[in-house]
Amino acid sequence: MTDNKPLAAKKTTMGDAAVDGLIAGIGAGVVMAAVLVVAGLLVGDGPGVVLGRFDPGTAASPVTGSLMHLAVSGVYGALFGLGRRLISGWQPVSRLPGWLIGLAYGLGLWAVAQASLLSGAESPLQEVPALYFALAHAVFGLTLGLAMARK
Repeated sequence: MTDNKPLAAKKTTMGDAAVDGLIAGIGAGVVMAAVLVVAGLLVGDGPGVVLGRFDPGTAASPVTGSLMHLAVSGVYGALFGLGRRLISGWQPVSRLPGWLIGLAYGLGLWAVAQASLLSGAESPLQEVPALYFALAHAVFGLTLGLAMARK
């Protein structure tokens, strides 16, 4: 005998949205890092050099840089999850596919990084060609948007 009761749709809480975004952001950060490593290889930089650019200290440690990148990716993912939850009832945005919202978010992060964070700072991330940095952010956003749309 089977129970054919329909499952009640569970409304996502803000906490659930943040955690879902955090996890999706870390996954998207891994994909973004892979894109940057491949791009680095194209310009002659090894994976350790590329990942070391994310180290906020002077050591340029690939391990510290990788962990820092994943932490930041997780935070941006959590913010995306919260933002997505907040605007979920807004008709113009709720009709857009998740990948498109994610792409816009990733490119928005790139624009903010280029305009404010990296323009005046002496960050090793400035050594990444802008095209590769934009592509990596686009991939981050696409991956994040696709992952969150599956939730």
